[in-house]
Amino acid sequence: MGFFEEIAIPTDRLDFPALAAGDGPIVVCWHGFPDHPASFGPLAERLVAAGRRVVVPFLRGHHPSTLDRLPFGDGLTLAADAAAVNAALSDEPLDVIGHDIGAGVAGRLAAIRPDLVRRFITMSVPPPAALRTIFDDPAQQQRFFYLFLFQLPGVAESLLNDTLIAYLWRTWSPGLEVPQYVRDMYADPALRANALRLYRANFDRTLHDPALADLARISEKPASIPMLVLAGAEDGCITPDKYADAATGLAPGSRVEIVADAGHFLQLDRPDEVAALALDWLR
Repeated sequence: MGFFEEIAIPTDRLDFPALAAGDGPIVVCWHGFPDHPASFGPLAERLVAAGRRVVVPFLRGHHPSTLDRLPFGDGLTLAADAAAVNAALSDEPLDVIGHDIGAGVAGRLAAIRPDLVRRFITMSVPPPAALRTIFDDPAQQQRFFYLFLFQLPGVAESLLNDTLIAYLWRTWSPGLEVPQYVRDMYADPALRANALRLYRANFDRTLHDPALADLARISEKPASIPMLVLAGAEDGCITPDKYADAATGLAPGSRVEIVADAGHFLQLDRPDEVAALALDWLR
């Protein structure tokens, strides 16, 4: 993928394919939907220039080598994956950045395994304290139409296509076109089925790994580590007003920053500003 090399991270859960670049202290980044690790490229370039190594794993089920390795799609499965990746990459706690679904990965990881996380940043999804009331707003329910659409067997499989993905990108980050690498990634029906599985796990508990059930007691609580929360001022998926109470219940020292002139994919819209905020926080 140009700037990146593709690597595999052997863990006790899975061999995770990932994109990586640079040398120095590791920053692990987790992508979201409908997205690809390569979208971290512009941000990674700036982090690498500042002396960091950036590792961006593919979410389970989102790479040809793991298409058949998604028996469960719950958030705890992804958080346990992230814990395994951090433990495999270093004996020391690592910095973590999560975008969209990856924001949930980072937040749950820090909640269940704070010993594996040094500093962390979430982007484009409010933290748990603000998410509790997000569905109270009918306008936000309308923006989340895809989440409900994805629960409909047959209909979702037909409508999760290139046209819908392009629409989501244009709507969520006005003026930003969906990259070809995202189009290519989601052209695979098996991968689209896995993406739907992640969303269906929000409502279908048969898609939750029973072996991880005990962690649910702490996974949705605020992490004990301070969190930097970034959001785009022009985000058409989750609007900036939804972050008004974002700091409620977060660890002392947490901060919320609304990035001007940025949409949902703020790491692509405003990589200089996001990199400056990230480097300051991780420093």
